[in-house]
Amino acid sequence: MQVLSQLSYNPTIGPLIGAAIGRHPGRCCRLLGGRVRCPAIAGSHHPGSLRIAADAYCSRVIAFGGEYSAGSRGQTKVTPWTTGRVIRADDIAIHSRPMPGPPTSIRSRIGALLVAAAFVCAPASVVLATDSPSGDHAAAWPSTWRAYLLSAGAKVSDVIGDVGCGQGYCDVSSGPSGTLNSVYFNSNGTTVFFRIRLAGDPRKAAAGGFQSTTYMLQIAVNGVSRVAVGLDGKNPQRDFVYVANADGTAHTEIYATPFNNAGGEFSAGARGLPDGNGQYFVDWQVPLSRITQRSGGAITALTPVQLFFGTSQSANLAVLNKDFMVGNAVSFGGGSIVTLVLPPPVAPVVVPPGPTPVPAAPAPSLNGLPTLPDASVPIRPAPVDLAVAAILVVAGFLVLIRPRRPRRPT
Repeated sequence: MQVLSQLSYNPTIGPLIGAAIGRHPGRCCRLLGGRVRCPAIAGSHHPGSLRIAADAYCSRVIAFGGEYSAGSRGQTKVTPWTTGRVIRADDIAIHSRPMPGPPTSIRSRIGALLVAAAFVCAPASVVLATDSPSGDHAAAWPSTWRAYLLSAGAKVSDVIGDVGCGQGYCDVSSGPSGTLNSVYFNSNGTTVFFRIRLAGDPRKAAAGGFQSTTYMLQIAVNGVSRVAVGLDGKNPQRDFVYVANADGTAHTEIYATPFNNAGGEFSAGARGLPDGNGQYFVDWQVPLSRITQRSGGAITALTPVQLFFGTSQSANLAVLNKDFMVGNAVSFGGGSIVTLVLPPPVAPVVVPPGPTPVPAAPAPSLNGLPTLPDASVPIRPAPVDLAVAAILVVAGFLVLIRPRRPRRPT
């Protein structure tokens, strides 16, 4: 009774025993969500008939720790008891099932470790989502590049210094000599890479990675622009690689600052580097599937397309307004038609070998000179010819033997 009086009220869950005494005669009240059962009428229980089992997960009742029973003098004492049991009267069935203990099997322990690891890795996944918002992984840069050429096979060599922007970071260039190609591209089959030669360094670590310029190209099918693919460096804190629709009203961010594949990141989709001739390259890459998706399926790996590169400082990510690879406006008329991925080489036609001809024996030669074999057909007289000849012979003989008439004297 002393223990139950201490359990009569719990500040967390309210009255336990006193509120139920006498309200439902002949029935049992439920304590602690069914763990404790007691007669509804106070004093009707038998001393020593209540038990309580230690429960490592119960934080509300401190008395859970051993068995309570009445001693010989009517005093309550505590003796140890096994875990996983509930307080109940002797003749009343268990109301609630034993509460689970800490994981003991190998499977349950592994599961607990995996859950804990998921919570530990949660902050890292948030960082990756910021660097690669669409979940793409940047590929290794190619070791060789395809120069994009004009339709006649001539190089795209933009004039140096035709625009002004600081140290030339937005000036499309053709090298100090003005004879090098200005724009390039390549693909590994799943990722497409783009490159522009610049007069100045495009990098600026304190401004998100790149100078305040957009480096981009438009991709056209049958002379009509379908998508724009570029690197936007205008934001002073966060730059990003993107694919936009033709009018720039929608775009998908692919990779963003810090453009790094170290430390579990996958955002190394843009870079600036020296070109080896005193100028610079700016490179960026996007998965081919993103171009296909943004173009509505109009551009695939082997679709014949035309490219037009340039730089921009417009808020619209599909607009070129600073420097153009050729001329002073976007025009696909002079560009060559290419595919983003090189088509597989055409296998040569193999003619199956026929029977080997046997060479003819050489004709016999006279004095070392080859002679031709006699292939003439002998000519025999026809019977008619023989008959005519016989008639002529007989007629001639008769003329010869005919007697002559004597001449008369005059």
